[in-house]
Amino acid sequence: MIQDARQLELTIFGPIKKRLMKLGFIGVGNIAAALVEGFSTPGASGPGAVSVAAEPGDLELFLSPRNEARSKALAARYPRVTRLESNQAVLDRSEIVILSVRPPVATEVLGALKFRADHIVVSLVALLKYADLATQARPAMAVSRAIPMPAAAKHNCPIALYRPAPVVEQLFARVGEPLVVDDEPQLHALWTLTGLITPFYDLLGALSGWAIEHGVAPLTANAYTAHLFQSLAALAQLDPKAGFPAFAQHAATPGGLNEQAGREIRKSGAHQLWIEAADRLLPRFG
Repeated sequence: MIQDARQLELTIFGPIKKRLMKLGFIGVGNIAAALVEGFSTPGASGPGAVSVAAEPGDLELFLSPRNEARSKALAARYPRVTRLESNQAVLDRSEIVILSVRPPVATEVLGALKFRADHIVVSLVALLKYADLATQARPAMAVSRAIPMPAAAKHNCPIALYRPAPVVEQLFARVGEPLVVDDEPQLHALWTLTGLITPFYDLLGALSGWAIEHGVAPLTANAYTAHLFQSLAALAQLDPKAGFPAFAQHAATPGGLNEQAGREIRKSGAHQLWIEAADRLLPRFG
């Protein structure tokens, strides 16, 4: 199937690189809206940018009518974004179709759609497995799963992909860093980590609050805390082969602040709480 999908992609996109690529969204929730913004604006540059700089003028985006206020606002904001009257109308106008609906309604929504064999389908639905997706998207041959994040709006996020056609990988490189996994269990493990966003922000909020309690102005504390952890992650991002333990050890100067804090927090078992939360989230993927 993969070879057929790649041949299909070459047939669709190979000889006509200059024309508009037609991209449709079924569902316009927070993630879809972030992708629309990212695809509709030039690629990022400067600190923290990970996407491939690309002009958005070669994309034409079609939105389904769900979430009326958001879809209308996006269509009004970007000249190459059009809100259509139905999900099927989006499919009929699109070459690449991005499914971004809530898991409880995914089967119902897909069951009402008529795909073409030449559609390239990308699912952002967390609990919809590849085999079920491929069955419900027939006769479409090029089917994949993806995990974009809200930061795609600013062209700066990791995007895990499973079985993407090359054009899908290239497309998502415009809004972040595509990371292709070998199998679905790996995809689900990474998807589980996205469930830790709220506790991460809770942690930053607690640390910023501590600084505020010690006299730092709130805006300064918030900005410093966010930038501090972003800059540390950016260093690790530049050298992923080094591994996080190496960065931790490098920062832990003997007798220094980091050595003390690292020792105390590890001893408390605080890190293990995050692992245990992830362990409880993963079974939701089945």
